[in-house]
Amino acid sequence: MQPASQDDFTLRDGIEGLTPPRIATLYRRAPLLRQTDSAKKLEQAYERSQLVLSVWQGERLVGVARVLTDGVQVSYLCDLAVEPDVQGSGIGRMLIDEVMERCKGTELVLRDSNLSAGFYEHLGFTHVENGWVWEVKGEG
Repeated sequence: MQPASQDDFTLRDGIEGLTPPRIATLYRRAPLLRQTDSAKKLEQAYERSQLVLSVWQGERLVGVARVLTDGVQVSYLCDLAVEPDVQGSGIGRMLIDEVMERCKGTELVLRDSNLSAGFYEHLGFTHVENGWVWEVKGEG
């Protein structure tokens, strides 16, 4: 079997076709450490985001990026997930490149786990340690 090339994938803008079950399945398989137990919260998160990009292989969702931005100073990459069987084929880079183009002129920040730190470093991101987070616990 031949590895997939970028010609096999289609980049889409917006939430069309992104159902909570599809998103949750991608998050679990990528893996992306996000809560996936509330379809309503997933749907609201995507509807309220300023930028949602997805990558499709035919009708199969294989990658997603979700961004909140003020469009002037700061853009926050909330989510970046790629199916494991197509990781390494350029989908993550394609999504990041498109996010950076759409958010040009803003500082792009993200919260990362140790699972993908090498990926962001490889793309030229700089690790920062001066951040704080207030985590929401147990709200349903």
